[in-house]
Amino acid sequence: MANVTFILKDSNKVTSLIFARFSFNYFEINENGKKVFKQLKFSTGETINPIFWDKKKQRVKETVKFPQHPEFNQRLNDIDTIINNVYRKMLNDSEVVTPETLKDKYNEYLIKNNKIVDPPKQVNLFTAFIQTIIDETKRGERTTDKGMHFQPRTIMSYTTTINSLKEYEKHIKKHLKFSDIDIKFYNKYVKYLNDKNYSVNTIGSHIKVIKVMMNIATNRDLNEAKDFAKTEFKTINEETQSIYLTIDELQKISNLDLSKNKRLEPVRDMFLIACFTVLRFSDLKQLRKDHFQENVIKIKTIKTGQTVTIPLHATVREIYNKYEYILPRVISNQKMNEYLKEIGELAKINDPIIQNKTRGGLGVEKNVLKYDLITVHTARRSFATNTYLQGVPVIAIRMITGHKTERAFLRYIKISEDENAQKMLQHPFFNQSNNLKIAK
Repeated sequence: MANVTFILKDSNKVTSLIFARFSFNYFEINENGKKVFKQLKFSTGETINPIFWDKKKQRVKETVKFPQHPEFNQRLNDIDTIINNVYRKMLNDSEVVTPETLKDKYNEYLIKNNKIVDPPKQVNLFTAFIQTIIDETKRGERTTDKGMHFQPRTIMSYTTTINSLKEYEKHIKKHLKFSDIDIKFYNKYVKYLNDKNYSVNTIGSHIKVIKVMMNIATNRDLNEAKDFAKTEFKTINEETQSIYLTIDELQKISNLDLSKNKRLEPVRDMFLIACFTVLRFSDLKQLRKDHFQENVIKIKTIKTGQTVTIPLHATVREIYNKYEYILPRVISNQKMNEYLKEIGELAKINDPIIQNKTRGGLGVEKNVLKYDLITVHTARRSFATNTYLQGVPVIAIRMITGHKTERAFLRYIKISEDENAQKMLQHPFFNQSNNLKIAK
């Protein structure tokens, strides 16, 4: 008698993959002439914390602690129904049923009936697997290798890529499987994105997510593309026209009288704090009184999970005192970026900047004013560049910025050739006492 059982891959882990095992009285004769019964075993693409799994019922426990249990169990029920229907049809059509042929027919059914993202989710279908990872990430079941939860921007980048891949599947009229993700796919997909006039960095972002997903699948023993590790997908990118704000420009922003503008004033003040602490947006949001300790700020960063100790700049102390130790609420990243451009315009930070980008494989030049390029992240570049220009040792700055390598850190240094020359003139090497005596 044929039947489906669901089992956890590893009940000792925080998150376990759920496998389906289909038994249908199939056996082979071994070299000793004995029957060896074989089963079809495949991943459902679903993952669960074992504490929510009912081993006896082979379903998720019906508990308020896991409110998605009805939908989750329905997806498992659908898998049970589909595999049984496919099996019976093969028997009715007098087809040879082996674990291999049954799996092929099962996958064909999924593709034919457009069962990609809708349940059941099958991990050999690439976009379905990405959706599984997105769902896990949203539920907080996936964490980084440092034990920190993924940020919303990570989920956003995953979602953007899966949407792009779904559009590409419509273009090629085919659902992508792991075995399709090879160098031919890479070249065709990059060309497709170029033809749609995407920027180099947008294309690079999609490729990066695809590589991440393939690696996750490989770690879970789900990846059918065995040669993926040998395939080099170049993560395409180009240097963006990012800026930093000089001390003089930060002073202009600080000088603005925004006392009657309750919309812009707190944004300006929190941005200035970021410019003198190098805190990321996610850390700026969690900054509170407990993090201030005498002459330093000590805070565990969201992105890296590291605790950093930041010297308390006089500007930060002044803003902190201004709000009587209760800092303003940080608004959304998008809104803050929008308001910062408005603040920059009011402060007349309007130097012309020429932006060069590659879009659709062609170089595009655009003239913008500097305030249009100000974002929350400009604060980190401003801190790194201004402290570097002031002669603070690179190793000391890196201990605060959290950059692991000097190469990564130096990408944050946004000085011009003139500024670099002026900095070098301050070095003892250029001191007059080092002049060589020229023979007359």
